[in-house]
Amino acid sequence: MKILVVGLQCCALLGSMAWGGAQADCPQNGAVFDSRTLLTVQLPAQPAQAFSLADLMALPGDSFNFGRSVEQAGRKEEQTTRYTGVRLREVLARAGLDEARNRAARGWVVELIATDNYRAVFSWGELFNHAASDSVVVIYAQNGQPLDTVAGPLALRALTDQRPGPRHVRNLCAVRVRELP
Repeated sequence: MKILVVGLQCCALLGSMAWGGAQADCPQNGAVFDSRTLLTVQLPAQPAQAFSLADLMALPGDSFNFGRSVEQAGRKEEQTTRYTGVRLREVLARAGLDEARNRAARGWVVELIATDNYRAVFSWGELFNHAASDSVVVIYAQNGQPLDTVAGPLALRALTDQRPGPRHVRNLCAVRVRELP
């Protein structure tokens, strides 16, 4: 199992947390979800909620430009990719997370799970108390086209991470909000 944990609060408690497998988390493996479900979101002490692409597209979304420098044959080239999606905070709010009224939420972590069981984790502070949270995005299109089968149908990117690869979750299938012990 690959787990990327960011933030000292998460790292200190990782050993004591029980992280479930993708089979229990991904919609295609759950009998309660229909064939339109692309993403499940589960908050503490609540049943998982199903989201279709239409559900995600109905949330306040945006286009996000991601630029990087690539060196090829000794010369630098600037590349820009345009992602279309919705901020992870919006998905969590639609699932019922009212972090402003729930003080206990400040100790929660948000785990993003891919169909191959790859996982990335964000702390409450990263998503609700930091400017970088505006760039943590559930993506459903790249450069105006739906994501290909390697990346999607959904992916998650933290566009302002210094190393964007570790928290790039391809084939995102589940979001689990967990209380820290």
